[in-house]
Amino acid sequence: MNSHNLVVDFGKHIGTLYTRVPVPYLKWMVQSNHSKSDIARAELDRRGTVTPEIDVSGHAIDSASNRLLGLWTGTKHNGEGLHAWLCRMALAAFKSGPLNEEHCIIHNGVKWVFEPGEWPVLKTVMPK
Repeated sequence: MNSHNLVVDFGKHIGTLYTRVPVPYLKWMVQSNHSKSDIARAELDRRGTVTPEIDVSGHAIDSASNRLLGLWTGTKHNGEGLHAWLCRMALAAFKSGPLNEEHCIIHNGVKWVFEPGEWPVLKTVMPK
């Protein structure tokens, strides 16, 4: 599908060419299976957008900085910041097993809470 001359006909970006819509909005369309998600997917593909295997919310970063600093400092790789560590650890947790009914996984003594989808999002973390 060629998204080059298509215009958004709904919501926040109504009247905007899909080529000008921000990536997070396009990802939201795909993630929520919006009726125009095929256009959003085509535009992401056209841009060559590399999507991470897992996204980390700002809340998860804040939660980790308040609750998991000791674990981070003890398990981080050389020069690895908190965000990069969370991405690595959350992906390992996500791959370790199925989510329970609350979209959680207990992994390495941490409760990892996800919003599942095409791009899983780490919503929050806490010691278990």
